[in-house]
Amino acid sequence: MRRLLNLFLLFKEYVALTVLVFLSFFFMALSRSAEVQPLRAVATILVGSLQSLYAWIPNPFIVSSENDELRKQNILLSSELAQLRRAKGENEELRKLLGIKPREGWKLLAGEIVGKTSIGDRNMLTLSVGESSGIKKGMAVMTDGGLIGRVYATTGGFSLVEGLFNRDMRVAVKIARTRVDGILGWEGGDELVVRNVPKALDVKEGDMVVTSEYSTFFPSEVPVGTITRLEPEPNSLFRKIYVTPAAHPFRVEHCYIVLKDEVLEQEKASLETKAAEELNKKNTIGNLKKKK
Repeated sequence: MRRLLNLFLLFKEYVALTVLVFLSFFFMALSRSAEVQPLRAVATILVGSLQSLYAWIPNPFIVSSENDELRKQNILLSSELAQLRRAKGENEELRKLLGIKPREGWKLLAGEIVGKTSIGDRNMLTLSVGESSGIKKGMAVMTDGGLIGRVYATTGGFSLVEGLFNRDMRVAVKIARTRVDGILGWEGGDELVVRNVPKALDVKEGDMVVTSEYSTFFPSEVPVGTITRLEPEPNSLFRKIYVTPAAHPFRVEHCYIVLKDEVLEQEKASLETKAAEELNKKNTIGNLKKKK
């Protein structure tokens, strides 16, 4: 301790000069006077350089706090991962017992958003990929956060996407927690609206809304948003559910297009067409019998 004191007394003039110079630059950086603007710029650069020079030195208190937080998150994520693995195993076992085929993973194609336009109540996004990459009209478009729209039109190298904030857009959705079905649309503003949900069904603020199996264009279980508020419709058994989107179409720069399996789509379309023809035939026969 005495050596440090002697060293300080030996160089006290230099220490005092250094402190005063630093303080002068510091106060010049804080000053708003027009006369010291050039000096202020120099002082700001010097102070910033000094801060960046010593920024690599870790703060032990901050590092300790961050480590504790990371340990907690690691424990929670490990627990959640174990639960998901167990649920996956149970799901696969039940599917085998019931004879249900396992779901195929989504085939995703990355695309960059190169244009954003609004024409009245129609919000559109332009993507940097098109028909040459396998994109077709009607394909779902999403980000890592959730659904943002569907392909409206394509050319060889570009695609036009119809966003969720569009009065023509309708999406079959369900509440992830209770599996309650509804129809999602946009009626203006920064929120989406789910309709056709009876008041008696279990729906709460904070519930996640995902796409339904009944959707024609979108794969099921894609996150759409979170319920923010509920409003009863007057003189009705239903209520309006307001949803904040998980991924805002105008706040993203990159997205993924969900590619469809052409063979499965044709098989599904053929089955639905055949079922519709049989139903129409039965209805026609029934009407003829009634007339007789």
